[in-house]
Amino acid sequence: MKNVGSIFESYSKAFRNMFTFVREAKEELKKVTWPSRDEVTSFTIVVVVTLIIISLFLWLVDSGLMIFIKFVTK
Repeated sequence: MKNVGSIFESYSKAFRNMFTFVREAKEELKKVTWPSRDEVTSFTIVVVVTLIIISLFLWLVDSGLMIFIKFVTK
């Protein structure tokens, strides 16, 4: 059975590691080049338009296959 000192030491080391990780993560986030508002807006529009186009294509393919399967099974 572990004694209280070794348990405290393991928890202490875990918390030090956690705080070191958070501090280093914050430092790395300061180095990131964040996109401008205009870039985010244009990328979002591209994603939404692409999503709509792909959704319509898949809907058309699904509808066509359903019509074909109903025709074949009659």
